[in-house]
Amino acid sequence: MSLSRRLFLATSTVGTFGLAHAGKEAVVESDPKNEDGNWTFNKTDAEIAASVQERLPDRLFDIHAHLYRKCDLGAPCPEFLRPGPDIADVDTWRTHLGKVCGSKRLAGALFVPYPVKKGDVDAGNDFVVEQTSRIEMSRGLIVVMPDSDRAKTEVYFNNPKIVGFKPYHVFAHCAQTFDAALEEYLPEWVWEMAAAHRAVILLHLVRHAALSDPGNQTTIRKYCSKYPKAILLLAHAGRGFHAPNTIRALPALKDLDNLYFDSAAVCEPDALMAIVKAFGPRRLLWGSDFPVSQQRGKCVTVGDAFSWICPRRIDIDPAAPVCHPTLVGLESLRAMYLVAELMELSKKDLEDIFFNNARRLLRLRVV
Repeated sequence: MSLSRRLFLATSTVGTFGLAHAGKEAVVESDPKNEDGNWTFNKTDAEIAASVQERLPDRLFDIHAHLYRKCDLGAPCPEFLRPGPDIADVDTWRTHLGKVCGSKRLAGALFVPYPVKKGDVDAGNDFVVEQTSRIEMSRGLIVVMPDSDRAKTEVYFNNPKIVGFKPYHVFAHCAQTFDAALEEYLPEWVWEMAAAHRAVILLHLVRHAALSDPGNQTTIRKYCSKYPKAILLLAHAGRGFHAPNTIRALPALKDLDNLYFDSAAVCEPDALMAIVKAFGPRRLLWGSDFPVSQQRGKCVTVGDAFSWICPRRIDIDPAAPVCHPTLVGLESLRAMYLVAELMELSKKDLEDIFFNNARRLLRLRVV
């Protein structure tokens, strides 16, 4: 490799932020009236976006983007969504994400409802179904709960735009859902239905060790092997916000042919590099995690876990140069840029990650 990571970081235009205090798996919102808050786009963002866009392929497919109406999310509305629009539809996605990566590049997306425990799941699913009809090269997932009606769920597949499921830990029947076993929020019947339709399961792992958790690994191996026609797409690089969790786990899973990863909201290159090294560039897909992409800050590995840092929680010496945090969507793209540089990925490799892998996985016909 022509550059060590240390040398590249020292000589590139990609800056690094100081570490913040330990935090939750959510970014604290800034003042929405401030141009440096969430859902804003300021001069620093524009400069970074211009640099990143020079390196992006001509066509992008967003494999992980949430659409929602606040009225369907229940009360209280998630904090970071409050300064944003009441309805986040495909136009909202294109407008905001277009500033990050260039709207003309956005060929399509896999749209997902925003899952919240007290929300109206059926209304959220129906909204995504309706929105997928507005873009030719778009597909949708439906949120599925352990108690979802199987027959009703099957009906969604009458719509060719619906290609899979979004389970989520908040629907598990346990007190601490961040400790839930996979089976508690992803029942076997979902795997069966996914296999029958060659459908996608977009999975956000929980538990402290994420992909390195023995229970998670055992369940993933069991069901990926039992249902090889089901497609398991691990969100956030296997929830690799703490990069070592993903890096340690990959050797034990690399023989699974139906296992894929997205890059959504991953702001450091380490886990992404490990995925490319273990699986090759055809198993990694770019995703924005919109609207998480519109938050200001980044996620970093800290100790044995990770922390989200944001303008209100950046610990900088008063004598140090001023730090201007950018958007999570831009930080995630810069992490991918580092992967490309450090692993010397080809133009074709990047076209695969940003577009062609999604086209093949979702069996999209490109005109």
